[in-house]
Amino acid sequence: MQYKGIIFDMDGTLVDSEMLHIHSWQYVFEKYNLPLVEEDIHHWIGVSDIIISQQLSDKYLDGVNTLLEEKRNYFRTVGLPTVQPIKGVMDGLEALKSVPMVVATMSSSHEANISLNSTGVMPYLRGLVTANDVENHKPAPDCYLKACQIIELEPQLCIGVEDSISGVTASKTAGLFTIGVANTVSAEKLSHADLVLSDSTEVMNWLIHTFALN
Repeated sequence: MQYKGIIFDMDGTLVDSEMLHIHSWQYVFEKYNLPLVEEDIHHWIGVSDIIISQQLSDKYLDGVNTLLEEKRNYFRTVGLPTVQPIKGVMDGLEALKSVPMVVATMSSSHEANISLNSTGVMPYLRGLVTANDVENHKPAPDCYLKACQIIELEPQLCIGVEDSISGVTASKTAGLFTIGVANTVSAEKLSHADLVLSDSTEVMNWLIHTFALN
């Protein structure tokens, strides 16, 4: 298969923000004295804040959802200003700049634009799909399908790159060849991907070789 485009997840794949999101949720749990289950956090990686906050509110707060605003305010104040690109990403994007690339993230449009612009990633992208742009969030395939439409390519002609369980499911369901990058969760948890690589540097090297740009 000759691939023609790449759809990247953002948090934990291109920018080093996944743990900042986790710390923000931990702050909310402590503030509301909610029981924290470590395994839940791993399953929430890559899932939109909207879905997580509603699930927690339904379970612990009788459906009264005040958690979303609390988490986002904390992340935007404490986490967002410190976001950096993951090692190997910028060199990889520079080498791949002739390839159509889009980000498909479940972060809000506000957070995604700040993260991608402040880290210098945005100029390499042909487009951006956020949680604000689709009705159904990961693990649904909507964001990947929309990202492929932006670059006018069929999903089977694109490669998806993801660091989360839900993200790999979304990319695979959309029909992309999917790479799981074990930046955030273990390789075993990403075993439903077509290919699992250890970190973003390895992913970028694989992509450069695949697109014959080295």
